[in-house]
Amino acid sequence: MFNSSKSAYPSHSKMLKSLFSEAYKTAKQGLCGDRVLADNKTVEDRLKICSTCEKFDEKEKRCTICGCFMMVKANLEASNCPDGKW
Repeated sequence: MFNSSKSAYPSHSKMLKSLFSEAYKTAKQGLCGDRVLADNKTVEDRLKICSTCEKFDEKEKRCTICGCFMMVKANLEASNCPDGKW
């Protein structure tokens, strides 16, 4: 959908902040004894939404808002779409 380029992604500091935020939410959830990985149906639904989004870089499988690799992020139960789509 979206053409990949280095400038299409957020700054390195913003991407690092997103990474640490996802890691924190996932660790907190795991330490509380909650499910860490999303079930297959949830992952499939999330990736389907991503694939139709104008902010999704199909070639790199990355979100251009947060810079995350969506094949990873969609599998984390506590994660959410930075655009509020899932």
